[in-house]
Amino acid sequence: MSIEIRLLNTSEYETANAFYNRTRHIDRAAPLKPRTYPEFCWEFIDIPTGKAIYAGAWENEHGKEPVLVGIQSVILVKMIAEDGSRFLSAKGEDTLIDIKTLIKYKKMDILKELLNILIQECHKNGVEFLWGFNNIPASYRRLGFETPYKSHHGILVLNPFLAFKKISSLKLNNNPVANVKTLLYSGLAYIVSMKKLFIFSERNNYHFNCELNDNTTLFKNAVFPDKFVFLIQDDDYLNWKISKNPYDITYRTFQLLDENKHLVAQVICSVQKDTAFIVQTLFDKKINRKARLYLLKKIITVLQKESVCMVRYTGFTSNKLNSNEMELLKGLGFIFTGKGEWFTFKKLLANSSITPENIYLSRMFKQGVN
Repeated sequence: MSIEIRLLNTSEYETANAFYNRTRHIDRAAPLKPRTYPEFCWEFIDIPTGKAIYAGAWENEHGKEPVLVGIQSVILVKMIAEDGSRFLSAKGEDTLIDIKTLIKYKKMDILKELLNILIQECHKNGVEFLWGFNNIPASYRRLGFETPYKSHHGILVLNPFLAFKKISSLKLNNNPVANVKTLLYSGLAYIVSMKKLFIFSERNNYHFNCELNDNTTLFKNAVFPDKFVFLIQDDDYLNWKISKNPYDITYRTFQLLDENKHLVAQVICSVQKDTAFIVQTLFDKKINRKARLYLLKKIITVLQKESVCMVRYTGFTSNKLNSNEMELLKGLGFIFTGKGEWFTFKKLLANSSITPENIYLSRMFKQGVN
């Protein structure tokens, strides 16, 4: 028996998706709801930057068909700096190796071999750095990645009883004590959310609408002269991410235009059943804190009328732009409940000046489901 590491052919993608659906790993159970092949195609084939780079590990045994025992991929992501310069990065996805295979071939570093072939392809495409999120930081540090920080989870409770039922349903092991704690937590979060009642509007010439436009110029106005990099969200990307998204997610977008009809603020939300996410907020630097809070309050009111019981958020304290976003939501009544996945980063170009702290992060980076 032997292991062969190579790039997958398009004809093998259905096999890769089937492997993803049935295989569990150390930090991941097999998904309860399988990912359909059309969902796979949306995520890895139909993206505006072109087909993902997808590698597989095949176990070969004489006289038998090769068996897929590991997968890893990267999705090419276009980014822009505050000075308008553009470059290519790659985000890791679908990293999964069968546990029995890891034990059986423990002298072989399958994860490293998969990564090496992806890096070779990234170099060919001029990728400046690799990045992503995961729960196995030690493995990625061994492979030369930095793991400088984690995400933070926030929540705004709009209906404490429905939020309690929702949170309880997500837990695998419920008991009376845990349920009481969840109920008390939901009630406390609801009380904190009352902060928004004390946010009022001020006179201005801004026009509110629910459209969605390319936000590249808005990003530059939001950060200049600070040095940040940002996911390019042009019409092609927004159409793919929102309009063509095959998952059961409804996106809501809210914008402010100034008297000259220039985009000065944009908030993107996603809604799945009775739960919403603040996906991303962007504000021109000329928009003051009071106007920002009032826009967010107005958005929360719209979501509440649509029977949303809680609004969730994933934030970072890795730089000023992300930290300011978290502080703004705290002012609205969000509370932060703990930390999530590790951010991983590996520079591929020696002369690159990008660091993990330069990257503005939001859920617009997230693939797949909410």
